[in-house]
Amino acid sequence: MMRMTRTTVDVDDRALDAARRELGTKGLSETVNAALREATRRRMLRGFDVRRDIDGTPDEVREGRERL
Repeated sequence: MMRMTRTTVDVDDRALDAARRELGTKGLSETVNAALREATRRRMLRGFDVRRDIDGTPDEVREGRERL
């Protein structure tokens, strides 16, 4: 189960609307949580090198992606 923290925060309405469109989310909480996950994903991928970090042939990699 995901742990959630309730907080009060001032949000830039234009930035929220832009993020909502980009992420395909609906509500404030959904958009903020999706943006936080996306920021974390980008941080994790920053040092990713496909030549170094993926094992397997292109077909094996593609098959693994299709299982997700």
